[in-house]
Amino acid sequence: IVVHTSSQSAEDLIRACAEGNDPAAWDEFVSRFQRPISLSIQRTACQWGKDPAQFVDDLLQETYLKLCVDKCRLLLEFAQRHPDGAVLGYIKTIAINVAHDHFKSLHSQKRGAGETDQLYEDFDPAAHSCSFGGPDALEREVFLKQVNDQVQDCAAGSNQERDCLIFWLYYLQGMSAKAIAALATIKLTAKGVEAVIFRLTRCVREHLGNSGMPDPAVP
Repeated sequence: IVVHTSSQSAEDLIRACAEGNDPAAWDEFVSRFQRPISLSIQRTACQWGKDPAQFVDDLLQETYLKLCVDKCRLLLEFAQRHPDGAVLGYIKTIAINVAHDHFKSLHSQKRGAGETDQLYEDFDPAAHSCSFGGPDALEREVFLKQVNDQVQDCAAGSNQERDCLIFWLYYLQGMSAKAIAALATIKLTAKGVEAVIFRLTRCVREHLGNSGMPDPAVP
């Protein structure tokens, strides 16, 4: 029997959840991440002028579904490349995006029914979610490894960890530059995040060729 504790790394915990039906692993996952997910949803609901109590439970479950799709593949890939603190930031950002998407959908439905309330002016759409590889999972894994090696080289320096985090949040999760800049661990403006994305993308493409990498869709 494997005992899962709060001292276990995020990567090990996520892998345990992904590889089997270990109730203890899922209990620890919920214990560790439910509160920050819920708080992120509540804050987002307040930004939209909504009562958090009406939405938090449903959006919490929707966030779990998004994180756990395909045996937590994207979450596990992220955890394998980044420290625990970054994983928490990633999960909170997923929760925020889920909530924003939900309220944008509600807003669209209201507009379709003749409602005239407006979106906040500073909302920006998330970047397009991009797939590096083709339909073959093995090819995708190999390609991601090649890209990750190049990103590490291109981001070498005192800000390597931060810049790699920005790159993968943008390309793997499809987060916008503004959403990435909002993470406490980033400490850059949206324009600064855009500059990192463009710099690393150009560097990686120079080393690997286009290789199916899309142009950054930052504004």
